[in-house]
Amino acid sequence: MKKNLIAVAFAATAALSMSNAFAAAGTVNFTGEILNDACIVDVASQNQTVDLGSYHKAEFVRAGDSTSAKKFSIVLKNCPATVSTARVRFDGTPEATDSSLLAIDSTTIGAATGVAINLMSADKSQLPLHGDNNYRYALNTTADNILNFYAQYKSTVDNVTAGPANAATSFSVVYN
Repeated sequence: MKKNLIAVAFAATAALSMSNAFAAAGTVNFTGEILNDACIVDVASQNQTVDLGSYHKAEFVRAGDSTSAKKFSIVLKNCPATVSTARVRFDGTPEATDSSLLAIDSTTIGAATGVAINLMSADKSQLPLHGDNNYRYALNTTADNILNFYAQYKSTVDNVTAGPANAATSFSVVYN
């Protein structure tokens, strides 16, 4: 009987101490808005291919070397007056050694290694994958909005291997 009493007392003490360990230390409030209207992404922008070009592996001498940037655009049409700016978020498979870069599709037979794709905004500042960026595009309600971006190959190691260097990213538009 004494052993059962000690076991119950121990269990009660453990339960009380656990509740103290999980006491609330603060509150996080989430705010946002679901819009009734938004811009329309132009059909030509929805599924596009950007040719980054062909480069010899010798052009990548050390990790961090990059090719010239190739411009591409996303066009937003018929933007309502309720939205004044937009940011674009890119998602895809991150490169293993630098998660801000888009990984080359390694399922392609003979795919290049040691290189990834660097995405940039109109001012050529890096746009990290899966993350917010501070680059805002002003929107015009009376004309098409051409949101310019850049992409380039960037080496992640000193020894790049040759092969197809393809990748895909999805994008979403975040307003105001």
